[in-house]
Amino acid sequence: MGIPDLSSFHQFDIILVCGLPGAGKSHFSRREFMDKGRKRINRKEIRRLLYEMTNFGERWSEQDFSSVDEHLVKHTERKIIEHLLGSGEKILVDNTSVTTDSRKLYARIAERMNKSAGVIFLDTAVSVCMERNRHIDDPAPESVISKLAASKSLPVKSEGFKGILIVDNY
Repeated sequence: MGIPDLSSFHQFDIILVCGLPGAGKSHFSRREFMDKGRKRINRKEIRRLLYEMTNFGERWSEQDFSSVDEHLVKHTERKIIEHLLGSGEKILVDNTSVTTDSRKLYARIAERMNKSAGVIFLDTAVSVCMERNRHIDDPAPESVISKLAASKSLPVKSEGFKGILIVDNY
């Protein structure tokens, strides 16, 4: 699996790595950006930490997902992003974000804070994502992956990102 040249992405203040659960976002992010001076933000990890903190250390799993808490998760994510960017850090956001609407937040923050943003979309086959998902510690429900796959829209320039890279079959 050959990865295209990512040198142009290193200039961006925000890099959004997105794709279906099981697409390889976290693996790709660690492999390509871990020791490059960026801070990583991941909504699933924020969700887990908030749940465990407010439930006296009880372990979170995908089955505990609650849309009721999602507003707090997104608010926390936005505040972390704004804080890091305001402190001069470059960030990498590792999130599903498979729809235009789910990516708007990052482009808006970049524009409002006069920062640059690029998006890397891992367009991995649904069957591959499902298979990988079966082998992780806390798999996403397959129904969620199917629903996200049906709503997937690849990023386009009009979304406000300075750079877009679609990586097929990562």
